[in-house]
Amino acid sequence: MKPKYDLDRAKLLNDAPALIKKAISAGWMSYPVGQKYLPDGSLDPMLLETERIIEQKYTPQLCRMAYDLREQGMTLDEVTEACGVSRGSICYLISKGHEQFLTDQRTKD
Repeated sequence: MKPKYDLDRAKLLNDAPALIKKAISAGWMSYPVGQKYLPDGSLDPMLLETERIIEQKYTPQLCRMAYDLREQGMTLDEVTEACGVSRGSICYLISKGHEQFLTDQRTKD
């Protein structure tokens, strides 16, 4: 039985930035459009745009709107179009809106 972190895995983790750089230069993989990365192929936490985009785009008001629209009987595709978000994130928005609804219900009582 091998230990959880043997030398091979540690070496692979150490070589990861170089492997990513090779994969990107060969066209085997890429970061999302607009994602900034360092010359060695690694991501700099200061350059990450994803978290700021999520904070700006998925506001509590948008989550609540998505939940309300879904409760009114709209399909997921219709809610996605109305909120202007991707199809993959609409369920997240609806669930967050549902959490807000339940929190509001609890605080009213």
